Amino acid sequence: MYEEASNSNLIMLLHTAIYPFIAALIVSFITGKLLRTSSFLGYLGGFIVGLSLIHSGLSFPPKQAIDYYSISALIGIFVLISLHLTSNSTPLKYGLCALLTGLSFYLLLNPVLKHSGLHISLIWSVACAVATLIYIALSQQTGQNSTERKGLEKLEPHTPMIGLMIVAGSAAPVISIGGSLLIGQLLGAFAAASAGYLLISLITSNRQAFSSAPAIILLAGLISQSHILADIPLSVMVLIAASCFVTPIIRHLTQKAIPTILCQAILSIIISGFCLWLVWPESSLY
Repeated sequence: MYEEASNSNLIMLLHTAIYPFIAALIVSFITGKLLRTSSFLGYLGGFIVGLSLIHSGLSFPPKQAIDYYSISALIGIFVLISLHLTSNSTPLKYGLCALLTGLSFYLLLNPVLKHSGLHISLIWSVACAVATLIYIALSQQTGQNSTERKGLEKLEPHTPMIGLMIVAGSAAPVISIGGSLLIGQLLGAFAAASAGYLLISLITSNRQAFSSAPAIILLAGLISQSHILADIPLSVMVLIAASCFVTPIIRHLTQKAIPTILCQAILSIIISGFCLWLVWPESSLY
């Protein structure tokens, strides 16, 4: 019995962390060499690998709510492209982003919310899209300094992705214990894939504006689905979602990588601990 449990834990670790990390390393390296502005495909590729391993019934075209993460990854790519192509037209840029992000959340949430009526699905989609657009706007506003940095400050252009990785990693145990091991594993796969992407980006010095845009769409989808599908309390979802904004806000105030990362890590640990207390089951986990 103990041997079976050990094997099960090892498989879970491989599917949740190791394989997504390795896949992100490989895809980030290849796309970084062939298409230097497309290394962000690394964390998307790593996440999709994790999704296919964790959600064994993954199908395309999608049949279930979880299946739509593959569509969300594609939508994230179109969002990033639209941000670059329409950079001189702010209304058009954010109009396209709003449409695409709203579509992503609608596809992720409607399979469950449709029983409550179309208006509920639309309200959730609009609310999630607005929050995501605010994050993208804050990240853009604080990412204009392109001067050469030395030492640990080379991390500064990558702080948005580092912040999202920290949020996902700290939220994973909360969601896993609180109601959905599947979504908790997906959060872990997202964090692992982000780590692989960041490692290659730092080694190759690849940088791209808005590279965190597809990531925040995926992470926001996981956070919102944790409430809709797994009955995670709304207060917990809001706290986790709010923690995503720590990095762009602190980054705007300091323009320094280390204080930004430390603030994000400390606040994420505090929020994660508090949320664990809120969701901890009354009966024993065993």
